Amino acid sequence: MDYKSFIWIFLGGGLGSCLRYLITVYAKAINALFPLGTLFANLLGCFLIGILMGYFSKWNIAKEEVYLLFVVGFCGGLTTFSSFTLDLVNLSKGGDFLYPLLYFIANILLGILVLIAGLALTR
Repeated sequence: MDYKSFIWIFLGGGLGSCLRYLITVYAKAINALFPLGTLFANLLGCFLIGILMGYFSKWNIAKEEVYLLFVVGFCGGLTTFSSFTLDLVNLSKGGDFLYPLLYFIANILLGILVLIAGLALTR
């Protein structure tokens, strides 16, 4: 691995993180009680990874720089497991476990489904 790899990841990760922040800000304006921003960012990231990986394999794109910029950097910065787990803990503090369970299922199941949908769009 060379320094150029880190630059591609850094650029993509910064852009993805900024987009995640914007999504979260706008989602809080819609509903401040449920972490829609993290959910939407995670689902969007899964969908984009599905599309990107589908196109990469379809068009035989093997450029490591493109993969590092978009998949590792941008989608890695956009999606976040740490925010997801923090949201789960915060939702659990009220003692009601219905919302944390729904949030968990939505992130995991819908994440898988939108990744598959992204792959399917490229076929």
